[in-house]
Amino acid sequence: MQELLPLKIRTSVQDWFFVIISIGHDRTIRLVLELDSRVDMPRLSRALELLLHAEPVLASRFSPAILQAYWRHRDDLDVAEMCQLVETDDVARDMHAFMAVSLDPLVHPLVHLRVFRSTTDTVCIKLSHAAMDGGGFKQIVQRLTALYRSLGTDPSTVPPLDLVYDRSQHQVLRLFPLRALVKAFLTQPFHKKTWSFPFTGKDPADFAFIERTVDTPVPAIREALRARGATITDGIVASVARTLFDLTDMTPGVPVPFTIATDLRRFLPAPDSAGLCNLSSLAWIDLVRRPGATMDDTLADVHAAVEMVMNDNPGIGLAVVMEIVSVLGYHGFAFFNRLRAKMARGQGREFPSLSNIGVMDPKVLDFGDARVKRARFFGPVMFPPTFYVVSGSFENVLYFTASYPRNMVPEGLMDRFLDRLVEEVSSLA
Repeated sequence: MQELLPLKIRTSVQDWFFVIISIGHDRTIRLVLELDSRVDMPRLSRALELLLHAEPVLASRFSPAILQAYWRHRDDLDVAEMCQLVETDDVARDMHAFMAVSLDPLVHPLVHLRVFRSTTDTVCIKLSHAAMDGGGFKQIVQRLTALYRSLGTDPSTVPPLDLVYDRSQHQVLRLFPLRALVKAFLTQPFHKKTWSFPFTGKDPADFAFIERTVDTPVPAIREALRARGATITDGIVASVARTLFDLTDMTPGVPVPFTIATDLRRFLPAPDSAGLCNLSSLAWIDLVRRPGATMDDTLADVHAAVEMVMNDNPGIGLAVVMEIVSVLGYHGFAFFNRLRAKMARGQGREFPSLSNIGVMDPKVLDFGDARVKRARFFGPVMFPPTFYVVSGSFENVLYFTASYPRNMVPEGLMDRFLDRLVEEVSSLA
């Protein structure tokens, strides 16, 4: 008996958050894959078409109801519009123009592909953050490339329908005893915002995307850090901290809460079983500027803070808070979160943040007849007062990206920030 495509899927409170937060960022995540040759466009379009059928949430529109919200199936999707080839003599120009167009989950298809073709192809995939986080995005790309390869040998390939409908944090929270959840809730700290990034202007515009790579290979950085009793996460956070100390106004001795994006899939016995959803959360550490501190001093401070947080169920406390607040219903949750975002914007203060997307495996990104030479993940375009930087690695190359409204950042500051960040990381090895 043929499986029926669901007409609606219940959303999670994290889905609500990433729809509501349009005042804070543009709700769109991007992946850029530079290939060593060219893809077969009809096959890539067919792979996307099959993926939309197999993964019902991708073929849906966010639809709020009175107390709940749903992902409702839409039958008006045009795959030819969602997956296009662009012949170009300036890949960076045309790709950045494509990346700068945000996706509204209430209106637009949740995924778009463009292949920018010069002598070789660059594939850019945009996804609505309301549908899933970076962990889900990785799975989507893996399934897309697997379908593309399979269609190359068997054009009749049809993937099974993904019937994983539990998109909520409950699939993680249910693994913890009640006392652990109560403790996580009661110890979820209240953080005072003491820091601001020097944004200017009023209305976000002229979205920009920049990246930097570290010349020192990841294994060499990891080994140098291991010799100091630290991890590569410690090294990245310490480098971000020292860059923030020098390039922004951080009062010596005053703790600045710093957030690290945390994937709740880490708690699941089989992380990929979570399906395509939002399971990201936040862990907080305090950064304290100490004049005259060396990199080793900063690294020791960061290592102690990160180790304490990561050994205490990181992200669970915030997940519990969100589930409790969700009893307000979608519109109540939306009202209070928009109010909070407006207050933060009025105060001009927020928490600096890092999201480490981790390793992207070239084997799962392989198109078969076209190898991926470079892969770069770009997060949402962040609006003031939020500051956010992404780190990741591909083929043992560590990179950083930033997505920001150019008209609201002092000229050259973001470039100087990433340049300094790379210098700090490079000094570790």
